[in-house]
Amino acid sequence: MTAPGPAPHSTNDAENVAVSAQGRPQPDASAGARFARLTRVFPSTAAGNQLVFVALIDSFGTGIFLSGSVIFLTRVAGLTAAQIGLGLSAAGIVGLISTVPIGVVADRIGTRKVLVALQIWRAAWFVAYAYTGSFPFFLVVACMLAMAEKATGPLNQAVIAAAVGDNDRVRTMALVRVVRNVGFSLGALAGTTLVALGSNAGFRGIILTNAASFLLAGILLARIPLLNATASARRAGPWHSLASLRDGRYLTLTALNGIVVMHMTLLSVGIPLWIIMHTSAPPPMTGVIILVNTVLVILLQVRVSRGCDDIVVASSRMRWAAGALAGCCLLLGLSSGTTSIVATSLIVAAVILLTGAEMWQAAGSWGISFELAPPDRRGEYLSVFSLGTTLQSIVGPVLLTTLVVPHATVGWLGLGALFLVTGLILPAVAAPRRQPA
Repeated sequence: MTAPGPAPHSTNDAENVAVSAQGRPQPDASAGARFARLTRVFPSTAAGNQLVFVALIDSFGTGIFLSGSVIFLTRVAGLTAAQIGLGLSAAGIVGLISTVPIGVVADRIGTRKVLVALQIWRAAWFVAYAYTGSFPFFLVVACMLAMAEKATGPLNQAVIAAAVGDNDRVRTMALVRVVRNVGFSLGALAGTTLVALGSNAGFRGIILTNAASFLLAGILLARIPLLNATASARRAGPWHSLASLRDGRYLTLTALNGIVVMHMTLLSVGIPLWIIMHTSAPPPMTGVIILVNTVLVILLQVRVSRGCDDIVVASSRMRWAAGALAGCCLLLGLSSGTTSIVATSLIVAAVILLTGAEMWQAAGSWGISFELAPPDRRGEYLSVFSLGTTLQSIVGPVLLTTLVVPHATVGWLGLGALFLVTGLILPAVAAPRRQPA
C-alpha cells in the first residue's frame, strides 16, 4: 500500500475545474496578500518578536502594580500621602542623576548585560517593596528602584537597535509601545481583581507579581541575539565618553523634545484638572479621555511611525506633534464656558489631537535620538536624550497647575504658543549637517 500523497498536477487541475464548474468557491487569490499584510503587523526578525514579548510581560506586571500601589502604601504600609509624595520626589531626583552614568557603564561593558542586571535589580527591590512598613524603608526602596526605572527606557531602546538593526528599529519601538499599552491595560484589569479582595496578602501579591514580571523579562532578554555588540572598546577613563553633555545640538534637541513630550502630563494632569475645574463636561470624561488615547495608540502607532528612521521625516513628525499640541490647547481653551455637549465635544477633539501628537512625538524622537547617537556611545546618548522626558515629569505638573489651568484660556493660548515655537525650531536644529566639500 502506497503512502498517501498529492495527486499529479494534471489531476489537481481537472479537479479544480470540476469544483469551479459546480459553483464551489475557488481558492482566494488575495489570501496570500492578506496574510502578508497580517505578518507585517509583527517585527520582521525573531529578536524583534522576542523584544515585543518581553515588553508585554514587563508592562503587564507594571499595570498590575499601578492598579494598587497607592492603596498598598496607605492601607498596608501605613504611609501618609505626604510621605508618599516626598519619597517619590526623592526617588525622581535619584533617577535623574543616575541615568547617564548607567548609560556610560552600559556602553563600556555591554548594554544588554546592564539592562538584564537592571531588570533583576528591579525584581529584587520590588520583593522588598512588598514588605514596606515604614517611611525610611520606603524611601530607600523607592530610590533604589528609581535608579533602574529611569535608566531602563533608554537602554531598552539601545538594545532594540542592536538586536534588529537600523532599518527596523523605529518600527520595532512602535510595536513595543503598542504592546506595552495592551499590557498595561490587561495588567490593570487583573490588578483590580486583586484590589477587590481587600486583603494584605492580595496587595502584596500585586507587588510580587510585578517583581516576577521583571525577573522573567531579565531572563528572556539575556537570550535575545544581537546583530552587533554594544560594548565600547575604548580604553579611556570611565567618564571620557561624556561627550554627549558637550554636544550642544543633542542637548538642544533633548530640551525641545522635553517640551513636546509634555503631552504626557497634559493627559494625566492638565486635562483632568481642566475638566473638573473649568468646564461643564461630566467628571467621567477624565476616564473617557484615557480610553480614547489608549485605543488610538494601539491602532495607529505603528502606521504613524513609518519612515521615521530617516531624520528628515522624524523631524517633520516632531513639527506635526508640536502643531497638534497647539491645536489641542486652543480647543481646550474654547471649551470653558460652554454647554456640557459642546465642552465634551471640544475635549474629545482636543484629546484626539493630543494622541496624534503623542504618536508623532514618539516616532520622531526615536528617529532623531537613534540617528544622532554615535553607535559606540548609544547608551550614553540615549540616556541623555531621556532626560528631557524626566525633567518634563518634574516641571510639567508645576507649569500646568500654576500657570496654565488657573489662567484658563489665556494659559492655554500661552502654552500653545510655546508648542508652535518649538515646532518651528526643532526641525532646523535636527536637520542634517552639510559636509564640507
